[in-house]
Amino acid sequence: MSRKKKGLALWLALFLGVSSLTGCGSGNDNMTQLSQKGADIMSSSDEEQDTDVEPLKTKTQLPEDGIITQAQMETIAGKDEKFYFVGKTDSGIGYKWTYNGSQIQNPVEQKLLVQCTEDGTEEIKKAANNAPYALKVTLEKMNLAAPAKLTLNLKEEWNADKVLYCLEENGKIYQLDTAKISTRESGKKKVKRTTLTFNVTKTGGDFYLIGGSTTGEAADDQADDETKDNTKDNAKGEDTQSKDNKSTGSSSDQADTDRNPTSGQDGSSADNSSGDTSGSGDSSDEDTAMTCTFSIECSTILNNWNDLKESKAEFVPADGWILYPSEVEFYEGETVFDVLKRVCNEAGIQMESEWTPMYNSYYVSGINNLYEFDCGKDSGWMYCVNGWYPNYGCSKYTLEDGDTVEWRYTCNLGRDVGDQYYD
Repeated sequence: MSRKKKGLALWLALFLGVSSLTGCGSGNDNMTQLSQKGADIMSSSDEEQDTDVEPLKTKTQLPEDGIITQAQMETIAGKDEKFYFVGKTDSGIGYKWTYNGSQIQNPVEQKLLVQCTEDGTEEIKKAANNAPYALKVTLEKMNLAAPAKLTLNLKEEWNADKVLYCLEENGKIYQLDTAKISTRESGKKKVKRTTLTFNVTKTGGDFYLIGGSTTGEAADDQADDETKDNTKDNAKGEDTQSKDNKSTGSSSDQADTDRNPTSGQDGSSADNSSGDTSGSGDSSDEDTAMTCTFSIECSTILNNWNDLKESKAEFVPADGWILYPSEVEFYEGETVFDVLKRVCNEAGIQMESEWTPMYNSYYVSGINNLYEFDCGKDSGWMYCVNGWYPNYGCSKYTLEDGDTVEWRYTCNLGRDVGDQYYD
């Protein structure tokens, strides 16, 4: 298991005031550990649905209200193809949502109406060191059925080689993603216009696209250094992530010893659990290895120390990191659960799980001897992939090359780590 440095991706001198928003965010038996969320999802899935719903086509023109119903989403769930939902803002900007059907496991209603305006962006430009371009993007509040991409066809050309997709909170700007930029020609005069595509993991409220030009690698480094202290959710900068790839607060002995079951925390260890996973965890030497970035942290406990069970204090690392972000190998078909089990075994980190037939998935009840409810009634383990908290169990999420997986301990039903499900 080799270590990967993950410096904050701030490359623009003009974005000295923009911080990287690390940590995941948006909507969970994912909360793999907060079972009520899974129960909510199962309950909604059991509601009577319209059996006459017409299956969605590959490309769907959004209705005026932008809503795709749960019943409609069910018609594409689990399909290994991309589906597109297109619309136009009141200001005339065309947009397109892209979903991968295979990543939709628990369909929920999607509110895909988008509005865009340049009004009110002057302060955002100033906060980004007088960036030349900014666009406010307003998204409806919803729980994403799967990670989604949003494409905007602007009506003009942006002479920018970098565009950040950002969130503004309390006067500070946090980077959510780096938009992909392309140029298209339209009309008889072949007018050049810019197209921007970015990942959406948070919804509800105003977001910003901020564009400008790079000024050199040295400026990038300066921007990165000056914004590390401004990073959200106790994220670690490059200096922290460059530490040795090891666990803290656990030992190899703990990896081989299951915690004695107590009320509400019954279950066998991962290796002894029954049930099937979507990935077997076994790989042939002939398979081509892929990589993902994997981490485990419980920094929220540091902010809720008075709620922590006294007997659990010894298992909380001083900086909250149980496993620093590390590059690990996996094989086609393996799931988040497969890799978690292997990583914990190799790093000597205790982990306990049990098979949950209701959700057809494994439930991870404890990592590093920290369990659900150990730090308050709303505490437990959650996972996110590429900034999104899946609304299904970790053994149902099949990994793709380059994924970033974060296991995070929450003390507030996910709100403190970026999940929007209960907002």
